Amino acid sequence: MKEEKKKKIKTDVILKETSGNYVRLIGDADRKARIMLVVNSLFLTLSVTLISKIFGNVPHSWLFASILMLSNVISLFFSIRSIKPEFNQAKNEETENNILHYKKCSELSLEEYRLQIQSTVTDDAQKMDAFIKELYFYGRLLSIKYKLLKIAYYFFLWGIVLAVLTYIFILIMFNRQTEVYS
Repeated sequence: MKEEKKKKIKTDVILKETSGNYVRLIGDADRKARIMLVVNSLFLTLSVTLISKIFGNVPHSWLFASILMLSNVISLFFSIRSIKPEFNQAKNEETENNILHYKKCSELSLEEYRLQIQSTVTDDAQKMDAFIKELYFYGRLLSIKYKLLKIAYYFFLWGIVLAVLTYIFILIMFNRQTEVYS
């Protein structure tokens, strides 16, 4: 009996720790997405300003500013999508039948919810199943969030690199043209 209790405690600790880690990672992903939103918004504003200020001074300056703007807009899109990603399935039975899922509170009356929670808490197999389902969907959510953030980071990074290289190329070509005409 004591061995079974120790095993159950270890299982409870593992599930609790895993759940806590998932929730922390979801919060981290959301913070990273918010940072990307702020940074990309600043760069987008900067690129619009660059287009309007130096458009006449440096030939083809619109090219590097446009690359910067485009990469920022795409990065913003994926950052926003990572904050509230959508699952591919419209309605998932596993989510709908899981009393631990947050949507259940709004779908059931207080009495129905209370009865289902009590039923789940008293039945070890049902409790474990509900908890495993919730962990699974946390994992899926994390996977989607981080995939979208990765895409946002790549567009941000490569957009800046491409914009800077384009600007350097324009400056070199412009200087060569002025030297030829001098």
